[in-house]
Amino acid sequence: MTSVLITGCRGGIGLDVACRLLKRGHRVYATVHREESIDELRSVLASFGENFVVDKLDVTEPNDVKKIDGWDLDVLINNAAVGDSGPLAEIDPQRVAAVFETNVFSTLRLTQRVLPKMIAKGEGRIVLMGSMAGVVPTPFYAPYGMTKFALENVAFSLRTELKPFGIKVIVINPGGYNTGFNEKFMRRKNEWMDANGLYKDHMAYVRQEEETVIKRELQTTGSIAKQVVKAVEARRHKRRYVAPRWEWVFLPLLRRFG
Repeated sequence: MTSVLITGCRGGIGLDVACRLLKRGHRVYATVHREESIDELRSVLASFGENFVVDKLDVTEPNDVKKIDGWDLDVLINNAAVGDSGPLAEIDPQRVAAVFETNVFSTLRLTQRVLPKMIAKGEGRIVLMGSMAGVVPTPFYAPYGMTKFALENVAFSLRTELKPFGIKVIVINPGGYNTGFNEKFMRRKNEWMDANGLYKDHMAYVRQEEETVIKRELQTTGSIAKQVVKAVEARRHKRRYVAPRWEWVFLPLLRRFG
């Protein structure tokens, strides 16, 4: 049995992974961003057994992060993330900084928090939830994609730096999945884009580019959740797990050749 902490479990990929790991006999610490989500998550996970803990863990909140000091963890899955959208030509850099705070800086702080116990045991796995947007630039999606590009560097560096301690570092690269995440943060540009701004005559172009992302979303998260389970369980793990496979093969080619 492996003890796994998953951040961002209210729904989507995080919830799917938590359910699958419980079914396979692992102990799961399933965490959510808000207190009001706890009871709902408990009721969902209860049908998969009792070997779980549900708690609030806002990765940007120091007092929440301290909770993990009392948990004996074998695997950390850094799944919690936020997003923002819109043209880089006019977005307030502070909005981009807020996305980096959750997706990169808080991921690093949480990882640092679990490492001492893993190092003491001489083993452990750090799983970073990347994105297809972290390897294939997507216009008007950059405030989010930039953070996932940064996590690629974090993973590469940590993997080498932690090798002497027996800690494995793995990246998961999901493509498009219909979890509501993309649609939610694409709407966030409406909070700040000015009707008289730079793109006042080009909003149809912005929507067209965003729709190319939404149209290719898969309706279920099963294919990527299976890859995360493999990252947790594999004796000979890969450095990277991706799904859906066709996106990983074709999208880089499409971007490269326009």
